[in-house]
Amino acid sequence: MQTFIDSGDLKLNELKVRLDKLPRILCKYESAQDELECLDKADYSLDREEFENQYYHVEARFHELLHPMVEPPLSRHSSTPSSLSGHNNSPQSHGSPNIKLPTITLPIFDSETCNWLQYRDTFEAMIVNNRALSNVQKLHYLIASLKNEAKDLISNLQITNENFIVA
Repeated sequence: MQTFIDSGDLKLNELKVRLDKLPRILCKYESAQDELECLDKADYSLDREEFENQYYHVEARFHELLHPMVEPPLSRHSSTPSSLSGHNNSPQSHGSPNIKLPTITLPIFDSETCNWLQYRDTFEAMIVNNRALSNVQKLHYLIASLKNEAKDLISNLQITNENFIVA
């Protein structure tokens, strides 16, 4: 993927197809790495860290190429987290053109470990780091975005400010 990006011969449809394959690559890597670490007690944390750093760098580059930033990051705006479209369509004070960003759907974590990192990073960016939300609201969004074992683990918690931190 890095070689593809570095080639400079970037076509929109091919970028989209390759970006869609990235989570499966991460899942396959994590499965193989987990199996290796179970069979061999050597410390592979540096290998894992190096792969993850390159993976996230490549994923971020794909997103930059597909969706160039034209306005400040979403986390600086107060929007409804389950359907973030960025903000209203009023022109920005710095003179940016009137651009409507696509809606970002709140991710669902299905308890599969290969989906955890993508879920965690997206949930943190959309919900946890959103200062406009109270912890009670964040807990509601957390519960709504979980299913299977992950949801079962926090299903008995009352909806309180403190329990968002617990969850």
